[in-house]
Amino acid sequence: MIKRIWDPMKNERGMVLVVAVLILTVVTIIGIAALTTSDTELQISSNEKQLTVQFYDAEAGQIEAMEWRTAWMTDDFLTAGETLANFISDNATDVGNCDPADPDTWIVGDFDNDCNPDLKVEIRCVEETGTAVAGLTSAANDLPIQRHVGPPPVGSGYSLKHFEIRRYGVTSTSQDGNTRVQTGVYMVFNKF
Repeated sequence: MIKRIWDPMKNERGMVLVVAVLILTVVTIIGIAALTTSDTELQISSNEKQLTVQFYDAEAGQIEAMEWRTAWMTDDFLTAGETLANFISDNATDVGNCDPADPDTWIVGDFDNDCNPDLKVEIRCVEETGTAVAGLTSAANDLPIQRHVGPPPVGSGYSLKHFEIRRYGVTSTSQDGNTRVQTGVYMVFNKF
């Protein structure tokens, strides 16, 4: 009878199966981590895109408010006084009179011309008392304290004798309120 010596190095029964299961487990964990990471990256990029679009809309509201100043700079606005004059795009009196086919009735902040503002544009006078205007948001009321009426800037080409400027704060806020753009503007007027 031949006696065999047991050699543990040559006993490989079942070892391949254990190694294969370990490798599959590691690969599965790596795959799940990659899927989770890519899903998170997609959510981040989607949020960034949404905020970018909202920022550009708010900025467009600023530009539109400055270009279409006849929509808000009415006789009532100009005669209301520095601490009362205000304009809110979604409370505008012309919302009911809007006609998408007539550019003269378009609403500030309505980019798709459906007669409903796509963002909120608020305009008020910059003035030196810091008085809050009723109906405006706290952000629209939070403006630097300066004189409302002043001389034209040096080098602007406007005579100090015949012209004056009036300062206004224009605040645009996205529909969900996450994005806000605020600009200080001035307009040149003849002295009366």
